Order: sequence, then C-alpha cells, then structure tokens
Amino acid sequence: MSSILSGTPASSTGTSSASSIGQSALTDLGAQGTITSTGLGSGLDVNSIVSQLVAAEGAGQTKLLTTQKTKLQTQISAYGQLQAAIAGVQAALASLSTPQQFEGSLATVGDKTIASATTDSAASAGTYTLGVTQLATGTKLSSGPIASSTTAVGTGTLTISVGTKPFSVVINSTNNTLSGIAGAINAAAAGSGVTATLVTANDGVRLVLSSVTTGAANAVTVTVNGGDGGLAGFAYDPANSNTKLTKLQSAQDAIVTLDGNTYNSASNIVTGLLTGVTLNLTGATATGATASLVVSEDQTGARTAVQTLITSYNTLQQSAATLSNYNASTGAAGPLLGDSLLNNLLNQVNEAINSQVKLPSGTPFSALAGLGIVANPDRTLSTNSTTVNAGFTNNFGAVAQLFSGPDGIATKLNAVLNQYTRPGGVLANQNTSLQKGLSHVASATIALNKHLAVVQATLLAQYNAMDLLVAQLKSTGTSLLAQLNSIYYPGKASAAVP
Repeated sequence: MSSILSGTPASSTGTSSASSIGQSALTDLGAQGTITSTGLGSGLDVNSIVSQLVAAEGAGQTKLLTTQKTKLQTQISAYGQLQAAIAGVQAALASLSTPQQFEGSLATVGDKTIASATTDSAASAGTYTLGVTQLATGTKLSSGPIASSTTAVGTGTLTISVGTKPFSVVINSTNNTLSGIAGAINAAAAGSGVTATLVTANDGVRLVLSSVTTGAANAVTVTVNGGDGGLAGFAYDPANSNTKLTKLQSAQDAIVTLDGNTYNSASNIVTGLLTGVTLNLTGATATGATASLVVSEDQTGARTAVQTLITSYNTLQQSAATLSNYNASTGAAGPLLGDSLLNNLLNQVNEAINSQVKLPSGTPFSALAGLGIVANPDRTLSTNSTTVNAGFTNNFGAVAQLFSGPDGIATKLNAVLNQYTRPGGVLANQNTSLQKGLSHVASATIALNKHLAVVQATLLAQYNAMDLLVAQLKSTGTSLLAQLNSIYYPGKASAAVP
C-alpha cells in the first residue's frame, strides 16, 4: 500500500524537469536562431505586441523629429519664395540704378518719305530743318544688244574696278557667250557688290552690270586685255575715253542739308551729319522744300522701367505679407511670422523706398511721394498718374537723379537687397543654417531607427524565449499528468489491481 501511494520519485523527477526548462529554453533559442512562427506556445500575437511596444518606444522622438523636419522644409521653401520676389525687384532695378535708362532720345523726321532717324546716347535734344537733294546710288552699265545669250562673243580678260578695288574675269572658249560672261563675272565678283544680269528686249540680249556700292568714289570701270578682241564692246573707262558700255546710272553721293548746311555721304545711311543721330535716306525733297528733324528725350523706356519697379516691389510686399500673416479666426500662421530676417528686410526696404534724395534747388520733389508714387497702408505702392506725368514732362532730369543718382532711390534699394541675395549674403547664410538643421534631423532619425531596431530584436528574443518556455511547460505538464494518471490507488475506477 505504501508502495502504491509513494509518488515521491516520480514527483521529484517532474519537478526537476520543469525547473530546468527556463534555462534550456533560452539555450534552445540561441541554438535555433530567430523564430519565424511566434506565439505558438503561448497563443499570443508576439509580432503585434512587439511592434506596438517599439512604436510606443519611438513615438515621442519620431513626432519631434518629423515636426522639426517639416518646419525646416517649410522655412526653406518660404525663404525661396522671398528670394524669388527680391530677384524680381532687383531685375527691375538693373535698368534704373544707372543713368543710361534716362539718357534715351528719339529722332523724328517730319516727312517720312525722305528719311527716318535713330539716335544713340550721344544725341542731344534739338529741332532742325532737313533737306535731301539727292540719294546715293551705285553704277549701272549696259552692253549693246546681242542676238542671243548663247552667241559667242570673244575671249580675253575683263578687269572690273569698284572705285580702287579691282577684280579680274578670264573669258575663254568655255564661257565666251553672253550667258557665260555673266556667270563668270558673278563667280569672280563675290564681295565686290557687283552683279551681272541679262536683259532681253526686242532688239536682242544685253549684259547689265550693277553695283550696290554707292558713292561717287565707288564708280565702276571695265577694261579689256588680251584675247581675240571680241570683248572690246564691254569696256567702260571714261578716264581714257573708252566707253563702249552705256551708263544707265552714275555712282553718286547722297547730298543732304541741315539748317542750310550741305553734307555729302557715300551711303544713304548718314551717320556723320548730326552727333548721335543716324539718318536712313529714302527719297529727295522737292526743290526748295525742307522737313523738320526733331531730337527729343525718349521717356518711354524710363516710364516702363519705373512701372516695372512698382509692380515687382508690390509683389515683394504681398509675398512678405503672405509669408508672415496670421489668421485669428483659424489660428493659422505663415511660415515666417515673427521672423527677424524678414522684419529686418522690410524695415530696410521701407527706409530706402521712402528716403529723401538730394536734388537741385527748386526741384518740386525729393522723394517718390513728391513724384506721385505713394505708399499704401499695406506697404505697396500706387501712382498718381497726373503728378507722375508732370514730373516726367517738366523735370525729366530730376526724375533720373531721383532714381539713378549716387543718392537715388534705386541705388539705395539695390544696395539693401544685394546684402540679402549676394553669394554669402543673409539669405545664403540662412539657407545654409536650415540645411544643416535638416542634416541633423536626418542623422537623429537614423540613430533613432537603429535604436528601435535593437529594441525590437531584444523584445522578440525575450518574447520568443517566453513562448518557447510556455510550450515546454505545457509539454511537461502533459507528461506529468499522464504519469499521475497511470498510478493505481484503491478505489480508482476501472483500474486493474496490481
């Protein structure tokens, strides 16, 4: 009986096995490597538990880094918008901060059938009387009629001169027809301004030589040497009384008069008559008639440049307002709200645009407001067209100094903006600082991810060890239960008596 009830050995053995399971589970886990099917022993969703624990571990720092990254990227974009708006103002200032924009002039000819005129920066305002006696022309010569363009004429060498510049044309048995002579002249005349053409009339075909080089000093002559003498009819040498070709048009100078003073020009484009003014002659005036030539200040470019500056300046102010706005109803704030860089920029720009300029005594204005360009409450500019027009019309020189002088508005404003946009300037340094901030966030994010990877690996190892331990404990419990069930004791139902 005592032997039947004595379960000590069996119990002792079971307890010993159970106590060693914890250590052996960890040993087995290390030997087996990563467990891919987790939770089989415990019934727990180990992967989900670990994922949530890791997420909770990094949630705070991840949110902080994400917020920092978004803020930095938003600021970089905002400064990019600001720099683009500043660049627009600087582009407008480029034509206003130097005097050339205000030195333009305009020349107008009263009779547009005789000439047109252009000016350069050397032109001065004035009114003149202009006459065109004759236009400059080039030489035109014609041969006598020949039966056809394929009729053999003769051989020899034609020397054609335009003024003092000659070229030679060799005529032989391969090109001794009228057509061949014209082709040979055109091939040899490149760059001389001379062209040869054939004109067919009722009495035959003629060779016509034309020169586009105008002026009395550029008359065309033709001499003939060698050959069979058949080319003699193509000579034109007035100096030696040998004029077989007929002169259809003489080479002559253009003759113009300015306020009664006569001027000869070899070309119909006259540049030496009036300083800074070029005339393009197109016709002659009637005998005794003249036309007006008026040289005046050209304000069109300057007016356009000033309006472009106002438009680009307003764009800068509107962009700055958007970047630094605050919506009280929604609580939404612009990315540069309260930004010291933006505030400093706007203060300096405002000071430059509203500054006084030293102008000659008696000038009716010394600032933009006096010219009719006034600041609005939102810092944008608007114009009083009547006042602006009066300033340009009556004090154009003072307007030029107001903008482009050493103390001018455009000069001052450009100096302010250049501090921000030049290489190594304020905006460049700010961008460098923000980019460093992004690099720091990226490094911190990498470090956090590495840390969370270690946390995840550690938790998986611990939970998998626990899972394996539970599985082994279940197995041991099943084994112990089987042993206990196999023990006979009196009164056990359906048990065989030993």
